[in-house]
Amino acid sequence: MDMKQHGGNIYKKAKELGIRPEEILDFSANINPLGLPPHVRKAMEEAIDGIINYPDPDSVELREKIGACSHVNPDYIVCGNGGADMLYRLAYSLRPGKVLLPVPSFTEYEEAFLAGGGMMICYEMDRDFRIREDILEEIRDDIDLVVICNPNNPTGLLTDKSLIRAILDKSGETGTRVLIDECFLEICREGDDYSIIPDLDRYPQAIVLKSFTKLYAIPGLRLGYTLCSDKDLNRSLIRAGQAWPVSYIAQKAGEAACQEPGYRDQVVEIVDRELAYMKSRLSRLPIEIYDGRANYLFFRMPGVTDLDRRLEKYGILIRNCSNYRNLGPDYWRVAVKTHDENRQLIKALNELTDSMEDGRKNG
Repeated sequence: MDMKQHGGNIYKKAKELGIRPEEILDFSANINPLGLPPHVRKAMEEAIDGIINYPDPDSVELREKIGACSHVNPDYIVCGNGGADMLYRLAYSLRPGKVLLPVPSFTEYEEAFLAGGGMMICYEMDRDFRIREDILEEIRDDIDLVVICNPNNPTGLLTDKSLIRAILDKSGETGTRVLIDECFLEICREGDDYSIIPDLDRYPQAIVLKSFTKLYAIPGLRLGYTLCSDKDLNRSLIRAGQAWPVSYIAQKAGEAACQEPGYRDQVVEIVDRELAYMKSRLSRLPIEIYDGRANYLFFRMPGVTDLDRRLEKYGILIRNCSNYRNLGPDYWRVAVKTHDENRQLIKALNELTDSMEDGRKNG
């Protein structure tokens, strides 16, 4: 299984196809379709002169602004070089022996915790790719960490807050840490109803993972953070990272992002509308669509294992999900992009399914 496969590698794909990266219509990476917000761009440009000095190693102002936006104590926040950086810091600071992971799920969890010497205990979701209450039976004294991705990546499906609270209650009895990845939750219309951040004081074993990448379309900048009320763990996370984990420009971009809360509403509105449009159009094709809530759509095209190669002829890049545990080679994920881009994808899929149907009839 090639766990190092991720979406968004337009540079490698452009070289393979003999075209420029900007010519690729990238549906493999789930980034806000509005692109880089003007207020964040301005903050980054204004921060240029500040790079002659080392950045604040503690990201004090950034943590204060994140804390104000999230309504939590800034001391609960540790910032790093993207969400992936925080995963590896967790792996090296916690050194969990056994990690319970519902699958399919984001492959970076497994990469990080295996690198930290952990053993993955996979919990297979039901046929609808949802976590069931029987996961509570798997949380035992020998489980050091449970990882929940909410909404799940790649399915986009949400786990009810009541079940996550039940997982946290059980983990409190067994002395188990729980990592809840909410990186995509803020792009969901109902995201606030599912977030566990308001419960951090109640559950000191809970660690919430967040990132600026998706909502603010800055994957190239690298800016992520964790929230946890266990200050000893936070100190350990800081020690597990490099001395200057967040660049000066990234800090200023994050601070600016926190000062424009209305921007999120614009993104949520567009994503919600376009997601409904894509579900409506794709439901007319011979594919199985899952009712995700994030800014990406997960589906299966039974028996079609080369859909990505077929779409490359249109200059379109999508995410093959075959390297996710518990998934076959005919599962796919596509981002929600602008209306015009989404129309191009749907047009290409319609043409492909028509040609495949014609091929079956003539064969």
